[in-house]
Amino acid sequence: MMVAITLSLILTAGMVHIFTGSSQTYRLNEAVSRVQENGRFAIDQLTWDLRQAGFRGGCRRQVNNLLNLNPGDAAYPLFDLENAINGWNNTAGPAPADYRPGTDVLLIKHAAQISGVTASGNTPANAANINLDQASTIPRGTIVFVTNVNNCDIFQNRSNLNANNLNRGASGNPGNKPPNMQNQLSASYQNDMEIFRLRSHLYYIGTGATGAPALMRVSYHEGLDQIRTEELVEGVRDMQITYGVDTNGNREINVFQTADQVTNWQRVLAIRVSLLLQSQRDFMVDAPMTVAFNGNNVTPGDRRFYQVFTTTVGIRNRLP
Repeated sequence: MMVAITLSLILTAGMVHIFTGSSQTYRLNEAVSRVQENGRFAIDQLTWDLRQAGFRGGCRRQVNNLLNLNPGDAAYPLFDLENAINGWNNTAGPAPADYRPGTDVLLIKHAAQISGVTASGNTPANAANINLDQASTIPRGTIVFVTNVNNCDIFQNRSNLNANNLNRGASGNPGNKPPNMQNQLSASYQNDMEIFRLRSHLYYIGTGATGAPALMRVSYHEGLDQIRTEELVEGVRDMQITYGVDTNGNREINVFQTADQVTNWQRVLAIRVSLLLQSQRDFMVDAPMTVAFNGNNVTPGDRRFYQVFTTTVGIRNRLP
């Protein structure tokens, strides 16, 4: 009997060991899959926005910014298409209060989203309204970009959704400069006017819904009264960015610099983004992992699974 009990205990211990090992392997594989899925999604979101940075239709002249902002105002960079990229190296910049110290912040602006509405007839330069062929699908407060091959203007729509026009009245936040002789559209538009919605996104590492670090995105393009902050991807512990800069004007990248080293943001031709992602659960690995991240070996100290995702994106509207 004693021999039988001993053999049973040995067999039971073996079964428990096998079950525990299989369970841990399953949990690790699940964590790896989740991290990889999150990493790919985060890179895809950033890549699409970065490729479009600075898009302004066919307009090659300086954008006529009719918003009620001056270059020295804190909110002016949020809607400045002349400087479509801005970054902050290991500092919060304009990021919200849940910003995670020691991570980078990135601001991207473009007008690559077609509005879905078209202008009706000609629009004089002094017009306060842009008449439409159909009911507007652009909500009140949306920042609008209008352009043709020669001209381009930015203003905030003050007409309601489903109106038959876009209005650039002076109300709202930031609102528009009063539509008078000093604040006209850059030119009279004919039927070749294209209407886009401006996109202004701030990416940063903040605190997600579960309390874990996450890649966050702030959207300003519905006006400063309707700023939206959303969690894009959970488990993003760090974001580090370097910028490919043309230092001699030959439209080729000469050096990659951090945000605090960039002196002319209009010379940035590409952006290299590195993300450090972590598993949701701790105790996924036997010992704290050491990963190569942003040119350094990083050991977070816990036993989560970590993986690095890096991509380099050319800014299409600035490349030869």
